[in-house]
Amino acid sequence: MPTRKRSAASTLLLILSLLIGHALYGQAVECPPGCSQGRWSKEAVDLSMERQKAPYESRDILIFAPDHRKVAHILKDQWWIEDGTQRIAAKDSLLLYPAELAWAPDSRAFFITTGTGYTTGYEVEFYRIAEGKIISIGKVNKTIRSDFEQHHRCFSYGIGNDPNIAGLKWLNGSERILLVAEVPPLGICKEANYFGGYEISLSSGDILRRLSPDELTAAWSQVLGERLKGDLELLSAKAKRRVP
Repeated sequence: MPTRKRSAASTLLLILSLLIGHALYGQAVECPPGCSQGRWSKEAVDLSMERQKAPYESRDILIFAPDHRKVAHILKDQWWIEDGTQRIAAKDSLLLYPAELAWAPDSRAFFITTGTGYTTGYEVEFYRIAEGKIISIGKVNKTIRSDFEQHHRCFSYGIGNDPNIAGLKWLNGSERILLVAEVPPLGICKEANYFGGYEISLSSGDILRRLSPDELTAAWSQVLGERLKGDLELLSAKAKRRVP
């Protein structure tokens, strides 16, 4: 595991960064210049050093959990969790870009939203830490995709484009999660840029609530990232009221 030797000055700088990160993001953050709030969720951390073609090649980011004990460490194209002196790795620890990560308030779980490009291919994975292991949680993407595509599907010229799915906000510790599903912003998609919210129980995998863009904005405006803020500007008043 990579180690770091810090001087007294650098240690003080780290403490200050943790306090500032906690105030800004609801969690402590140490990351290189260019690291910022997530594009989808302002409660997530954008996992890049710079917004460049392959930022993961020189990436080295630490994202502290709210308990200040657990740390998500992203180094180049790999990630793992450090818990005290223990290093815990997932079965699949490859992480390219774009991607963003958010810890649950109880520090027992986290999500990572990843995409295959800036426009399409986004999905979210949930992980819980228990008994020194990282456990992948449920088939959330499949559930949301199936529900969303009943009324909002991009299919043209025999080609289907799956909706983008991203994590937005943890609810009730790590028991529930608020997600968004988005019609890809492609010209061939009839409802391009439309998005809706889903409140999900992670223990059962059930959809507890569906929210329109207006409902999401009314309740969670401060959480919506630049991607969703941009979508809102392109939606009609009717689309903003539509529940997925």
